[in-house]
Amino acid sequence: MNVNLKSARRLVFLASTLASLSQSPSLAHAQDVVLLQDNSYPPYMSESGEKPTGIYAAILKEAGNRLSTGQLVVQAVPWTRATVLVENGRAQGLVGSYYKPDDRPWIRHWSEPIFIEEVSVFCREGVASKDWAYPDDYEGLLFGNVAGYKAPGPRFFEMVEAGKIKLEEAQTTEQNLSKLVLGRIDCYVVERLATEILMRQNGYDTVEIVTTASQEPAHIGFSDKWTGPEADAFIAELDEVLKTMKADGTIDRIVASYSGT
Repeated sequence: MNVNLKSARRLVFLASTLASLSQSPSLAHAQDVVLLQDNSYPPYMSESGEKPTGIYAAILKEAGNRLSTGQLVVQAVPWTRATVLVENGRAQGLVGSYYKPDDRPWIRHWSEPIFIEEVSVFCREGVASKDWAYPDDYEGLLFGNVAGYKAPGPRFFEMVEAGKIKLEEAQTTEQNLSKLVLGRIDCYVVERLATEILMRQNGYDTVEIVTTASQEPAHIGFSDKWTGPEADAFIAELDEVLKTMKADGTIDRIVASYSGT
């Protein structure tokens, strides 16, 4: 696609996103700390009845009950919109962001990890070998990805840019997994737990895990537009609360309640 056309489309998306926000009720009260999560990445992040659901929403709800500074509010929106809103300071934090400072230089602080996600390579049976080196040995294959997700890693996207790997993006994990099962794509790099749950729920048995691409701590990425003593105090306390919730087993119990383990 022409670079100028890409830029124009991004500007149109940004303008429409900010315009829609300005025409709707404000995200929250002025004193609230608004954190945005994806609305379609179960079991970690989703929504039901316009309310945020999933593992991270449950963890942050408990964390909010333990905080003494600020009122934590989590809202669920499409991932691409969430990143734009946090980047432009319309919300304070992005929930579930991997540590990608080069891709998201507008994040000034990466929180204590909420959870460590395992990113795996899922492929149609017989397409790839378990002894392949990722991503170099996957040259020539067609991959799926959720628009805006950086999980496949920088080397993967370098190969896409060079035309060595083909890429088709969709809006949700469910869409990509369905395309994989139907043979419309060859492989999909995605978080393992979420995908295994979806495969069990849908009875998919023609897809296999080939290898682990990376282990990615999931953070809350706080916007560089949100600064000052109150912001710093909130961030510091939330980090301590998350550490305590790991130590006392709260996070493990929440994850287990969703994964069935």
